[in-house]
Amino acid sequence: GAGHIGQELSSRSLNLNFNINLIDSRAEYLNAQKNNKVTKIFANSPWLLIKNIPKDSFYIILTHSHDYDFKIINEILRLKKFEFLGLIGSSTKFQRFKSRLIKLGHKNQMLNKIECPIGLKNISSKKPAEIAISIIGRLLEYRSNKDIIKNNNNESLVKINEY
Repeated sequence: GAGHIGQELSSRSLNLNFNINLIDSRAEYLNAQKNNKVTKIFANSPWLLIKNIPKDSFYIILTHSHDYDFKIINEILRLKKFEFLGLIGSSTKFQRFKSRLIKLGHKNQMLNKIECPIGLKNISSKKPAEIAISIIGRLLEYRSNKDIIKNNNNESLVKINEY
């Protein structure tokens, strides 16, 4: 979503080695993002784009509509592969979504990978810029932990091969 938080998130993520795609069904919100390093995608039904996005993507869902959020999450879960999936909202919103997604056949194992509310757990601000920074902090934390695990696995393989 290209609303207040989406604007802050996309602008503040520019030099952090992410490919940033800002998707929204509202052209006026997309046009508010002036930086040409952000790929702006207009879609009346953004959930229909999911099948065209690389399966190892980081998804941050923060649209203006709970219905859109739900449809997007459902499509991502149908892929059965994503690198990171975060949803803006409360734990109550997530529990309602989770109940509906289970009825659609999604497994708890996949649903438990969704981070909602998204962001660093000790930051509870309602200001768009602070929410965006909290989300970025969580993405960097996730990516760093993944890199540590990857490097540790590679070191183990090297050590085994050395002997």
